[in-house]
Amino acid sequence: MTQWELVRVDHHQFALGEPGADTLNAVTEGTLIEVGPGFVSFYTGITYGPARLALDLLEHTPDTEATQEWEVIEESTITTNSDIVVTTLDGTESTTLTPIPAGRYVVRAHARGRDTRYGEDVAEPCEDYLVQLWPTQTADDSVRTLHKTDRAWSPQTQVDESSLSRDYVYIRNDAGEVVKVPPKGSEANAVRAHLNEFGGTPLTPTLEAVFSSRYVAGLDRDLIDRIDTAPPEHQRAFARWCVHRAFERAGLAEIDWLRDVLTDMDAGKPVNDDFIDSFAARNRLDQDPRITRRIISGLPAHREIVQQYEALRAYSRSMYAEATPLESAIEAFWHAAKTYGMDYPELIDAARRDFFDQQ
Repeated sequence: MTQWELVRVDHHQFALGEPGADTLNAVTEGTLIEVGPGFVSFYTGITYGPARLALDLLEHTPDTEATQEWEVIEESTITTNSDIVVTTLDGTESTTLTPIPAGRYVVRAHARGRDTRYGEDVAEPCEDYLVQLWPTQTADDSVRTLHKTDRAWSPQTQVDESSLSRDYVYIRNDAGEVVKVPPKGSEANAVRAHLNEFGGTPLTPTLEAVFSSRYVAGLDRDLIDRIDTAPPEHQRAFARWCVHRAFERAGLAEIDWLRDVLTDMDAGKPVNDDFIDSFAARNRLDQDPRITRRIISGLPAHREIVQQYEALRAYSRSMYAEATPLESAIEAFWHAAKTYGMDYPELIDAARRDFFDQQ
């Protein structure tokens, strides 16, 4: 019967190999394991904390790969001159798992749960790893992926701001269709001129004091005026409403660590510093395998954007401690509108229906 023990994860990894092996000297890698002289390292979802691990020493190749029970299975070969032990990356050996005699083995590694709390420090195990080993005469340190359904450590195919084009902006043509036009062409300039009329009325002194007002007043001046004249507590509430809409639109609202940010915001807790004057939240978003970053159209006469980054800005640019209630509301609305791109009228309609018409 397979015996499960706990192993300590450090910096997203733990290792299996001979004591003193240089685990930084990897030769080949997959999405679950990397292999080098005398060791196999494992890529985990969690950053730090315990994970469940079982080692099975077999006499020959197992009959099945048990793919249905696991989210990723990879295979390679390990050759050692001393007993094989489980270690952290700093070489600390596990005292609960029995060492495996030195030799050459096929290593078949199984994992599940890596997407569950990716990038987090945990106190209780949420990931399982099964490692099967059997003797072989063949030295082959290539990594073979036999099965994969999780997203953790998948090849990077995501977009970021370097993926954005500067060759065009978005407008609606006379037929109401969203089209791309040259950023400095007459069509884009005409849209900008219309937006800069601020709905035909100069900005009020209070709106003038919030720099970002000039970017949104032309989208719907009546709504901006209603934000301007709302009581401070309503302006704060509207800012929170916009952050929720931005996270929902960008597909972030149900990601646990981002959902916690929304919950704390609604409860009036202090702003999360990872989002303010820091790249910590952005880096964590980039590393979370559950989040797909998408390029969408910008607002009228603006270039395309990465939707998920704008959702983060809806929070970071509106919730910092020094923001006035009006500034918080305008900034949150501006960045939330960006997460809708050229569909921003949907946000405006929702703001009227769900917020201002209820006041």
